Amino acid sequence: MKVVLMGATGFVGREVLDQCLKNSSISAVVAVSRSDLQIVDPKLKVSIVDDKDFLKYPDSLLEDIKDADACLWCLGRNPSSEINEARKVCLDYTVTGLQAMTPTTTKDKDWRFRFIYLSGGAAERDQSKVLWFAQEYRHMRGQVENTILSHAKDNQNTLEVVIMRPGFVLAKQTSVRDTVRGLAPSVRVDILARAMIALVFDASGRQVVENNEIRELGA
Repeated sequence: MKVVLMGATGFVGREVLDQCLKNSSISAVVAVSRSDLQIVDPKLKVSIVDDKDFLKYPDSLLEDIKDADACLWCLGRNPSSEINEARKVCLDYTVTGLQAMTPTTTKDKDWRFRFIYLSGGAAERDQSKVLWFAQEYRHMRGQVENTILSHAKDNQNTLEVVIMRPGFVLAKQTSVRDTVRGLAPSVRVDILARAMIALVFDASGRQVVENNEIRELGA
């Protein structure tokens, strides 16, 4: 199986990449990145891109991701980011990427390209709902979910979208900070990565996977 990984230099993306490279059922990984990852592995192809390439995929990038079976999308911005930058990365980059990767034909009658999108438990899909914290950011993340699910519905013969909605993402080694965060809905980064990869192979019709199910899948 060939997978595309977006956001390989981030906290979650680094763990996903490590587990993909160790997974014997994954034969090739294309990591799309603005910089070299300094990792040598026979399964890994690093496709170096500029910021503009996330909004208009050049032929070289399309060639690298051609014939992929799935994409693990870990690219995003956190709530502390400036909202216009967050919108560009979380919404514009994601929608452009999904559109570029959506196949026009299937490999066989049971095959669909699987797009595993890392969202967050606080994302709000109801754009009219009043929120008491981070409203603009949470509505924007919900807008991403609405948009990619709508795109999947329009391309249901060739595409499946699965949205991951973890709570706080904790490090593998517990710190004092993570102990406090762990009192709220949370998941360790290695468990989240395992759950994302598990869904590449078998989504079983899931479209949205919340924190508790992520922990079960990755356990």
